[in-house]
Amino acid sequence: MTFRSNWYEDTTREINLHKDTLSQKDQKKYKLDLLLRVAKRVADFATECGECQMFQQEITTLTKELGYSLQLLNKETRKRHSRTIGNITKHLQKQHKLVTKRQYIGIGMAIGVGTGTALGAALDNASIGPAIGTAIGLAIGAYLDNKAKKEGRVI
Repeated sequence: MTFRSNWYEDTTREINLHKDTLSQKDQKKYKLDLLLRVAKRVADFATECGECQMFQQEITTLTKELGYSLQLLNKETRKRHSRTIGNITKHLQKQHKLVTKRQYIGIGMAIGVGTGTALGAALDNASIGPAIGTAIGLAIGAYLDNKAKKEGRVI
């Protein structure tokens, strides 16, 4: 318990140091907010999941390399950084049933547009169908996102 919280505190401190020195554009480029959220979730599951323990080491490596890659601005390092965060996020989604922010809204809107198009064709009014479908998809997606947030399943 103590090791996990110490690891997370150290990681958070180091990422926040980088956030203080970077512009908003660079913070988005390196996905620092997502990295903080992922680190918290990995710390929560590390005691029961061996892969999450290995991801702790990868996150530590990422935060250490972050200072070097900012100076070098190496495109390959940035790609590897994003790929690693993506792999950890996929693990958290598949193994621990977590979702990303606004995941259900995106899915709901996509399904709503498709359904709305079919509805518009059935009603002989192509303009109203996608609007209705998008609104319904958005409402359902927002409901599911709020439900996941209340359950604590959002990364």
